[in-house]
Amino acid sequence: MNGDRGSGSLTAKNMVVGFDLGKYSVQISYFRGGMDKPQTAEVVTGSEIYNVPMVLCKRRGVNQWFYGRDAIRYHENGDGIMVDNLLQKAVDKETGNIDGMEVDGIALLTLFIKRSLSILGGAGTGRVSDIMFTCEDLGSDVIDVMSRVTEGLKLRNCSVYFQNYAESIYHYMIHQDETIWKGDVLCSHYDGMKLTNYVFRRNLRTMPIVTLVDVGDKIDMPFPQIVTEEARAAAYDRLGRQFLDEVSGLLDAGDFSGIYLLGDGFKDEWYGSCVRSLAGNRRIFLGNDMFSRGACHCLIDKYENGDEPPKHIYLGADKLRSNVGMNVLRRGTESYLALLDAGVNWYELKSEHELFLPEDHVLRFVIIPLDGGVHEVREIELQGVPERDEDTLRVKLSIRMSDLNTVQLHVEDVGFGELFPSTGKTWDLTMEL
Repeated sequence: MNGDRGSGSLTAKNMVVGFDLGKYSVQISYFRGGMDKPQTAEVVTGSEIYNVPMVLCKRRGVNQWFYGRDAIRYHENGDGIMVDNLLQKAVDKETGNIDGMEVDGIALLTLFIKRSLSILGGAGTGRVSDIMFTCEDLGSDVIDVMSRVTEGLKLRNCSVYFQNYAESIYHYMIHQDETIWKGDVLCSHYDGMKLTNYVFRRNLRTMPIVTLVDVGDKIDMPFPQIVTEEARAAAYDRLGRQFLDEVSGLLDAGDFSGIYLLGDGFKDEWYGSCVRSLAGNRRIFLGNDMFSRGACHCLIDKYENGDEPPKHIYLGADKLRSNVGMNVLRRGTESYLALLDAGVNWYELKSEHELFLPEDHVLRFVIIPLDGGVHEVREIELQGVPERDEDTLRVKLSIRMSDLNTVQLHVEDVGFGELFPSTGKTWDLTMEL
């Protein structure tokens, strides 16, 4: 994962890609310089089909693999062996024998993503310079899997990033008409089996404006198996009433200006009557590619925002809630050295600096909460420091995070010129936030 790209460097020759890694299917959105907004790639140009089923199929007797709709067709014809649930198989580190071939979950997921990226061929020319993968849940196990997958993709000169659905909703929303999100916004994602409600809301009392996307529990809401046409109306009515029961309490508890209905579960128009009862003064939208487009918008902002102070800042479950820094001397004047920035995903945070140890060998870290809370100074003393003059105790401080609340510190004596070569002494320390 690489850092921000800076300002104004996205051209028509460079393409950024938002890749929605769903449970059952994927979608791919893209943007090049000169475009008005991200577009979602069609499986076949002109088909208006955007979902790629997340399956592979191996043709029997030969080392030939198909993906997506072709995989389903070959399997239904009896010509191949289909493999589904690819992301979970990779996370679970599954291995197995498929038609005499030993394969593992990471390799299968890598193959599927590589094949599915081929639909970008219909999006015109342009080198993929950045990819943002977005998925529902982004734990450390998924991040580890996707890091290994991207290594296998061998994407040359391409930066790869990860974010969850909640963050993709944030980046999508702030690029829409502000009248939609003048209040809270409900985004209901229904895949035909489970319903997940996301609530986009802002704290207008902070500057920059702190924005959150609250994620509700996954609710069992299986789409009914409709046997006869006569049963359809009753089944749709039951589904609509369950949906109303699940979202009415949320809507009553806030000031909502917009509602988005997302996912394949909304493709049949069972929701018409219940949505009308929710509308009022709220704007209601039906969509299926918010996550991939939101991921794309995030990449665009990495190019276009540059050093401009943000008006909004997103604080999701994976975001660091406090700035971490040190007060250091620069040419005799005390100044603040930023080490870790709040509002960034913990797994993306790392920094490295060289500095001189103070006389008491104590590293003092300044913790500044983003919500305006009390600043805190955290002290960590290094033991066994080489006996040298204070002005020659130069060390390299490397920082990374192992989870949202744990900072890993690696300190190394780098010496001071030829007079005081490095002793090779190192310290590995942990700081809880």
